[in-house]
Parts: sequence; C-alpha cells; structure tokens
Amino acid sequence: MNKNLNTNIKSKNFYKNLNTFVKWSTLIIAIITLILVILASLIHYGVIFEDTTNVLQSTQQDMMVGESTITDKGFAYLGAGVAAVGFLGAGVGQGYAAGRAAEAVGRNPEAEGKIRNMMIIGSAIAESSALYSLVIAILLIFVA
Repeated sequence: MNKNLNTNIKSKNFYKNLNTFVKWSTLIIAIITLILVILASLIHYGVIFEDTTNVLQSTQQDMMVGESTITDKGFAYLGAGVAAVGFLGAGVGQGYAAGRAAEAVGRNPEAEGKIRNMMIIGSAIAESSALYSLVIAILLIFVA
C-alpha cells in the first residue's frame, strides 16, 4: 500500500512540473512568434535593411508630387498581421488546456484516457481556428 501511495505522489509532482513547463514553453513560443512577425513586417516595409538615400529621394519626390504612400496592399498586410493574432490565441489556448489536463491527470490518474480524448478534441478545435487565421493571412498577403 505504501509503495502505491509513493507512486501516486511522484506522478502528481511529474504532472505539476509538466504543467509549469507547458505554460512557460507556450509563453516563450508566443513571444518568439510576435518578435518574428514584427521583424518580418519591419523588413518588408523597408524600415530595416534599406538604403537610406533611396528613402530620402522617394520621400522628397512624394512631397513634391503630393502623393500619399498608403496603398491597399499596405492595408492587406496590416490585416494579415491582425489575422496572425489568431495563431497566438490558439497556441496560448492549447498550452493552457494541456496544462490543465496534466493537472487533472495528476489528481486522478485513473481518468487519463478520458482526459486525453477530451484534450485531443479540444486541441483539434483550437487548431482549426489557427488554420482559419493562417488561410486568411495567406489570402490577404498573396491575393489582395
């Protein structure tokens, strides 16, 4: 009896540590994704890695002609960036669900099969919203 109790305590600690790991790894992945999206948009709009003489010449020409530099393509890229927020939401939601599932299995190891099935269904639903966001972002970038 004592050996069985000791095994349950070890499994609870394992799932508690797994819960913490899932939360932190999800947060780190979300931050890295956000940094990459910001960096890609800065590179695309020429804020980074562009010759400054061309920027000054084009700015002077725009001021002389009186044209605006805002285009429909720019709004499409902005919309794609907003749609990319769906990726972050799905990732955070899946991480939270996995952490709670690990906590539930730690509390009740006998229900592991049922908890796993429900977590897989929930992850599939969350992943479908991320895929919809991805499709919308790709359409805005390449079609609009």
